[in-house]
Amino acid sequence: MTSTSSTPGTSGTPGASGTPGASEPKGHTGAKGPDELRQQIAETRARLGDTVEELAAKADVKARAQAQMADLKGTASYAVHSAKDSCAHAAHTVRERVPRAVVMGGMGAVAVAAAGVYVWRRR
Repeated sequence: MTSTSSTPGTSGTPGASGTPGASEPKGHTGAKGPDELRQQIAETRARLGDTVEELAAKADVKARAQAQMADLKGTASYAVHSAKDSCAHAAHTVRERVPRAVVMGGMGAVAVAAAGVYVWRRR
């Protein structure tokens, strides 16, 4: 009978589940020395920090709602600006195509009709 350490996961026991390297993430090997271990710890801390930041951003409902509102404001502003441009272009096109005399005649007809309605109601 051989003696093994009483602490699980230390020398003498292959890993928590009984297989060598089972407690290590896939694709990672044990550190070869203290410098490599420090480097692995620093990389793990950086990944963990990134993960925490991503989770915090997802949990910040107010900021997400404000960002979405800003996007919608930009979209609405663009739509309004585009509609104004289209209306201005249409008005310019109408001014070019309809002769001034026709417009003046139409305005005269409206004035005569309005005067007729006014006189008719006064009776």
